[in-house]
Amino acid sequence: MKEVRQELTKEYYAENPQLEEEFVKDLHFIHHYNFPSFAVNEIASYRAVSRREIGHGELVEKTFDHLIPPPNSFPYTVRAVSEVLSSDGSSSQASICATSLSLMAAGVPLIRPATGIALGLFEGQIYSDINGLEDKLGEMDFKIAGTEKGICSVQLDVKNQGISQELIKTSLAKARQARIYLLEEMKKHIYHPRPNLPIQVIKCRRFVVEKEKIGLIIGPRGKTINQLTEETGSTIEVQPDGFILIYHQEEDKLEQTYRAIKEIIKGGF
Repeated sequence: MKEVRQELTKEYYAENPQLEEEFVKDLHFIHHYNFPSFAVNEIASYRAVSRREIGHGELVEKTFDHLIPPPNSFPYTVRAVSEVLSSDGSSSQASICATSLSLMAAGVPLIRPATGIALGLFEGQIYSDINGLEDKLGEMDFKIAGTEKGICSVQLDVKNQGISQELIKTSLAKARQARIYLLEEMKKHIYHPRPNLPIQVIKCRRFVVEKEKIGLIIGPRGKTINQLTEETGSTIEVQPDGFILIYHQEEDKLEQTYRAIKEIIKGGF
């Protein structure tokens, strides 16, 4: 029997070669979704991350994939963690709302805030923001997340024989109304990202120089760059493609290092 299963598996992957393709995950934004058993009044030992936690974490990551500026304008790796303490509804969509608020509070320059809502189908009626009972006994769990401009991510679980195109259209319209309402409520607490990153965060400045001038910044046997590092306390990273990254916790030291590098380049030619 084991050999039969192995042969069937080989045939399946032979017919679907895309399933064996290597996948490299972008680590510019990471979301960890933790859902302990006590969140739903259960007792269980914690052994490993569940498929639910992995899937919900991925759903939040996909929502903010194009809302967080790219590394060339915001050179930070951002990690958000959702700790679900209780659940009687869509905790993944609640995590999207909470992540949006926390990123703006932390000064991450989101292009625009996002919210999420889950819709269910129960006895022919579409319900917004379903609770646990409707999720368990209902016929649909339709998670829709996005901004006021459009949808960023969706996840659809159907427990009946299928849903009509008209029902999908109605669900999308109801989800938009819910997103706009949630965004208005969120704006009462924080309207846009804070202008500055927290004091504790190591600041980063990224700029490009001509490749032939990289040697001036490094100096003979690294003398110039080592002297700059010692005087300013900044960490200076020189990349082969001409990008210079400066790291320091204080903005004024970052600016001092930047101006010093510009003077070195200017004085060398």
